[in-house]
Amino acid sequence: MSNPQEIELKLLVPGLTAAAALQLLRRAPSLARRKLRQQQLVNRYFDTPERLLQQQRCALRVRQRRDVHAGTGSEGDTITGASVWVQTLKTAGSSSAGLSQRGEWECLVAADQPERAGLRGTAWDALDPDGALFERLQPCFETRCLRTTWLVARRDGTLLEVSLDAGEVLADGQTQPLLEVELELLAGAPTALFDLADELARRLPCLPCNLSKAERAGLLANGQLLQPVRARRLERQRGEALPALALRVLGEAQDQFLRNLEGLLHSDAPEWVHQARVGWRRWRSLLRLLRPWVGPGPDFTELRPLLDALGAQRNLDVGCSETLPAWSGAWACAQAGAADGTAALPPPPDASTNACAQALAELQAARSAQRTRLRQTLLEPATGQALLALTRYLWQAGQQPMAIEKRAIGARLARWHQRLHRLLQGEKAQLLDVATLHEARLLAKRLRYGSEAMASTLPAKRLRQSQQWVKDATLWQTRIGQARDAWQLALLLQQHTHAPPALLGFMQGVAAAMERAAQEAASPG
Repeated sequence: MSNPQEIELKLLVPGLTAAAALQLLRRAPSLARRKLRQQQLVNRYFDTPERLLQQQRCALRVRQRRDVHAGTGSEGDTITGASVWVQTLKTAGSSSAGLSQRGEWECLVAADQPERAGLRGTAWDALDPDGALFERLQPCFETRCLRTTWLVARRDGTLLEVSLDAGEVLADGQTQPLLEVELELLAGAPTALFDLADELARRLPCLPCNLSKAERAGLLANGQLLQPVRARRLERQRGEALPALALRVLGEAQDQFLRNLEGLLHSDAPEWVHQARVGWRRWRSLLRLLRPWVGPGPDFTELRPLLDALGAQRNLDVGCSETLPAWSGAWACAQAGAADGTAALPPPPDASTNACAQALAELQAARSAQRTRLRQTLLEPATGQALLALTRYLWQAGQQPMAIEKRAIGARLARWHQRLHRLLQGEKAQLLDVATLHEARLLAKRLRYGSEAMASTLPAKRLRQSQQWVKDATLWQTRIGQARDAWQLALLLQQHTHAPPALLGFMQGVAAAMERAAQEAASPG
């Protein structure tokens, strides 16, 4: 039975064919002179009808493994060797944005069904002491891939396995393509995983990923793989130390960011972009909240092109699907009233309606072009390296001693709330300007995300306060955000369309009015 400890780093390889990815990897300095091995793998996963193993974040699979050799047969250029069946049990462990550490037990089995004897002496004993769960197991999904593997041995004794998996996930009649690189640590320190991953990321696009193949197949079977990933509230586990929870919530926010980046590569739905930006803002907010204990965050300079592209895409998404449609009727009314001196309802489509429709069409074209630029930015090797740096930072934070006092997080959130109150309702509130409103909006987001993520760490009194803080922060975030969206639409119309000056002036007037309303609502008395 194999060593029951697996430490690996998983990277998706978007935007390339399997052949192109293989050629790029073969030219990487650490792999160029090393012999590769190829195998056809069929992984069949087993669970109970109600998915009890999945609920426990465990996976039981039986893998068919067949060696592939170069050949000259009449039907192709490969011949395939005899198959071997391997049973693997994987249990829940720690994972964060691509790096996972979990229990793993393997043994040979006779055929394509799990064997109870091979599970004795593993974590299965505690999971299924009387064997009742084993009796209810059934096949639930499969993955199939061609695996290309290299072994990388360093002079310091470090041993790593690099695998390129190209294939598909099959579940509940659905199929999803799969192309990913796995780096597994066989001996040595985890830093070697990040060093090698960084070397590979210089040559091919990559996206750190926290989903195992079993989890990916399970989400596909449940219809959740192609849905945007929203924030999850993590409860503090019994006996869990505050530093451990802090690292978990940071990992969850980073995972939300990365999972939605993957989704926007394949879908035009604006929610993927929105949730990617929410994940990023949550991660930044939590880093600020936890800075006294985790220290300064990583340098985001190399991520700036991606973050700017996400922001530009979100602005166009909101302008096209929300702000302009919401105000087009009022614009038509205003034009009709200006024409006859009344505030009558707009007549049938006329020049004002056509101007709005033309502006929307031009914004839609800009939106589509920006989406292409965003995806190209995400596929740049420099972006993959920057995302890997975030993963390395989070792992390194977990290696440092960290002591968080029980009430410290609540006290820090309270100071944020007091600062927001001073900005919006203190003595200087009557002097609010655009810059101050923007600062207040960012602080409101920070307060909201921090309060939601760390709610389970707060004592009862502070928890009740934080729930009110979240309501207040959400209100201000929305109110100030609506004024910002109106200003942003006016800017987009100016940058991307031939909208008439009257439409630009109308939206600028709307934005100014909404901004004044936010200022008046914030002012005391």
